[in-house]
Amino acid sequence: MRVSSPFVTGTALCIWLAAGSPVVSTAQQTTSAAVTHDLLKSVGLPKPAITQAPEFNLRDANGGPVSLSGYRGRMVLLNFWATWCRPCRDEMPSMEHLSRSLGGQGLAVVAVNQRESAALVNRFMKTHGLNFVTPLDTDGRVSAAYRVYGIPVSYVIDGNGQAIGWKSGPMNWASPRVVDLFRKLIGDRSSGVESVGSIDLEPMAPLPKTLRGKSDGILVHGQQDTQAAIVGSVGRDEDFVPLGKVSAAGESWYMVKIRNGTIGWVRGADVEEVGARK
Repeated sequence: MRVSSPFVTGTALCIWLAAGSPVVSTAQQTTSAAVTHDLLKSVGLPKPAITQAPEFNLRDANGGPVSLSGYRGRMVLLNFWATWCRPCRDEMPSMEHLSRSLGGQGLAVVAVNQRESAALVNRFMKTHGLNFVTPLDTDGRVSAAYRVYGIPVSYVIDGNGQAIGWKSGPMNWASPRVVDLFRKLIGDRSSGVESVGSIDLEPMAPLPKTLRGKSDGILVHGQQDTQAAIVGSVGRDEDFVPLGKVSAAGESWYMVKIRNGTIGWVRGADVEEVGARK
C-alpha cells in the first residue's frame, strides 16, 4: 500500500500495519492542536509567534553536524544560551534531567550556544556533567531566525518541525508537571502520523520474531534515515524485537525495540532474522 508523506512512529505503526490508514478529520486535528497548546500554556509555554521552526545547519562543540531536520519525528526542546548567562546556567541541570528521563523515548534536548568557542563550551559541559547536544551559533544567524533578543530562550518543536511552545527566561524543566507534560506530548505524538516524506508500508508481510545485527555496533536511529539522530546501538550477538517494517528511499527499515527498552529504526540491510546465519 502506498501512502503519501507520512512518518509513522511508536504504536501508530502497529495500527497502520494491522488496519491500514486511519482517517483523521480536520476538526479532530484542530481539536488536538488546541488541547496541546492549552497543556503547554498551563506550564508556562505559550504558543510562539513563529509556526514553522526555521531550519539550521550548525556544528556542535565536538565538530559534528547538527540540523533541526535531523530530529524530524522527535520532540525537540531547543534552547538558546551562553556560559556567561547566569539564568542559563541555573536551568541547565533541569534540562539534563529532562534529557536523561525522556531522551530515549522521543525527546531531544538541543542547546544552541551563542557566539562562544568550542573549547569553552566543551569545558563548561564537562565541568557540569551535561550531555545534551550543543550546536555553536557563531555568527548569530540562527538566533536571529528564532527572534532571540535575550537569553535564555527555549522553543518546543514537534516532530513535524512546528514550534508549538516557547519560554523567554529560565525554567525548571525537571518539575514533575513539565516532565509529565513532555511524556504526554511524546505519547500523543506516538499515537499519530507525522508528515516528512513518502514511505511504502508493508502491512501484510509477516515480521520475524527476532532480529540480530549482521555486525557489531548497528545504529538505531530516531527515524528511518541514516542521517537521523542516533538513539542507541546493538551488538552482533544482541537479539532485538521488530515492531514493524517499512520501505523508504529505496530501502527497507525495521522499527525495533532493543534490550534497554529504546524504540527506534534500523536498516533492513544491517540486520537478519535469528537463525539465518550459517
